[in-house]
Amino acid sequence: MESKNLKINVPDGMRDLVFGDCRRYSAIERRLAEVYESLGYREVRTPALEYLEVFDGGSALPRERMYKLTDNSGRLLALRADNTMPMARVAATKLLGELPALLYYNQSVFAVQSENSGRAGEIMQSGVEIIGAPAPRGDLLCIYTAIKALRVLGLPFKLELGHVGFFNSLLCELELTDEAKTDLRRLVNAKNAVLLGSFEGLEKSQLARLRRIPLLYGGEEIFDEAEEVAAGNEGALIALEYVKKLHRLLEEAGLADDIIIDLGIVHEIDYYTGAVLRGYTAGAGEPILSGGRYDGLLESFGHSVPATGFAINVGLVAERLANAGVGENGGAPDVLIHYPGHEFAKAAELAERLASEGKRCELSCFGSEEEARLYAAARGILEVVVL
Repeated sequence: MESKNLKINVPDGMRDLVFGDCRRYSAIERRLAEVYESLGYREVRTPALEYLEVFDGGSALPRERMYKLTDNSGRLLALRADNTMPMARVAATKLLGELPALLYYNQSVFAVQSENSGRAGEIMQSGVEIIGAPAPRGDLLCIYTAIKALRVLGLPFKLELGHVGFFNSLLCELELTDEAKTDLRRLVNAKNAVLLGSFEGLEKSQLARLRRIPLLYGGEEIFDEAEEVAAGNEGALIALEYVKKLHRLLEEAGLADDIIIDLGIVHEIDYYTGAVLRGYTAGAGEPILSGGRYDGLLESFGHSVPATGFAINVGLVAERLANAGVGENGGAPDVLIHYPGHEFAKAAELAERLASEGKRCELSCFGSEEEARLYAAARGILEVVVL
C-alpha cells in the first residue's frame, strides 16, 4: 500500500507545476533575465550536483538539511543547496581574469524539509552576483538592480536596507555564550521586543538598547534614534554612517521611495559582511528577495575578492501573481483545427499558414466535430476551423 502511495505522490516539499504555474514561472524568469542583461549581467548555470565541500564555509543551509548522495568513487555529493556558493566557485576558478564579473542565474535550490512542514523543498531562484566590485559602488549597483527587478514583476514592493555590522557590533559587547547570542539574533530578527525585554543574563541598560533595535525601521527619520542606540560603539556607528551614505545616494537618484531602512535586519546566514537587503510584497509571509555583501566568501576558494548579490524567490512571486489571477487564462491557442483522419496534411498546411499570420493553432485529437467544439469551449479556444 505504501509503495503505491509513493508512486503517485512526490517527496515532502516538492510539487508539480502545471499550466498556469509554468507560464507564471517562465514569464517571471524571462522578465528578470531581460532586466539583468539590460544592465550588463551575463548568465551562468551551475550543475544541480556539486561536491559537498563546495557548500562548506558559508552555505545558507546546514549539512543536515542538504540532499546528499555519493558518486561511484564514494565521494559525497549534494544537490544545489544555495546559488551563491556555486557562483563563487565559478568566479574563483574561471573568471578571476575578468573582474568585476556581473553574473545572473535562474535555477533551483534544494532543502530537506520535515514532513508536513508545508515549506518548499525545491525553490526556484532568480538572482545576481557581483563579483569583484567593492563597496559602495557594488552595493549601489546591487540595490539598483534589485529595484529594477522588483519593479518589472508587477507587484507592489518595498526593499529594506540594513547593515549586519550594526547589530553584530552591539552583540560583541555582550558577554554571552554562542548559544545565547544565537537566541538573541533570532529574537531581533523576529522583531520580538517583548521577549527581548526579558532576556536573561543582561543588564537593564543592555536590554533597553536591544529592545530599540527592531524599532529602527522606516525612513531617514530613524537615523537620530539609531545614533543614540549605537552611541559608544564604533563598529555600529560606522555601519550606520555607511547606510546613511547609501540612502543619500539613492535619494539623489530618485530611488528612495522604494527603500525602507531596517537596522534590525539580522541574517542567520553568517557570510554577510556589510549592507543587506530584503524585499517584501503584500501577502507574502517571508521576503521575496534576500541578499547583501559577502566579502569573505571567496576566501574558501582561495581568493580574497569583494562580492555582493541577491536572490528572488520565484515561487513566492508566482504565488502572489496567481492570487491576483495573473496567468490563469493565458496559454490557450487561437484556433482549433478539426479534420477528418485522412486530411492530416491539409490540417498541418493550414496550421503553418495561420502560424505565419501570428496565430497559435492546435490540431484536434477528436474523432467528431461535436467533441472538438466541446473541448474548444472548455479550453477557451475562440475559433474552431473544420475541414
